Amino acid sequence: MGKITHLYKDTKISISNNEIVDPNSGELFDISNASLMKRTKTGEIAINYQEYFYLDTTKLNLLIKNKIKQVDLALLISISILTDQNICMSKEDTPHSAATIGLLINNSKQAIKKKLNRLEDSGLLYHGYIRQRRRYGKVYVVNPHLIKKGHKHGAFLAELFNDIF
Repeated sequence: MGKITHLYKDTKISISNNEIVDPNSGELFDISNASLMKRTKTGEIAINYQEYFYLDTTKLNLLIKNKIKQVDLALLISISILTDQNICMSKEDTPHSAATIGLLINNSKQAIKKKLNRLEDSGLLYHGYIRQRRRYGKVYVVNPHLIKKGHKHGAFLAELFNDIF
């Protein structure tokens, strides 16, 4: 499970004197070269997961209304995506194939291939060679305009995909 962190807002407080007194001991502290900050909770949290995907819900709703089947969408989301490349991976160094995706969601290779072809025809998936990852052979790459993992991505994705709408 991800680590939950409370978010705070820090505000710098202006100081009129150069000294501050400890109320318990009465000791004076020189703060002429220091800043005093007030920290308050924002009421928001951040959740840090290792496997985090960004999903464009506006485009998702348009796809559901127009052309994508829920089964195809579930297939697309269930595929593990390599950070910054959007390549569908079954293991750390092995890309998914129709057979491995079929095993993952308990479907035959032929049924999965039909679904993958539908996703490819609708511009949500690319199947082929990537110059920078030639050693992987043919790979499936998810359109980053819908689903992405990470903030920075390989420039080759701009060559493979146009915006969905």
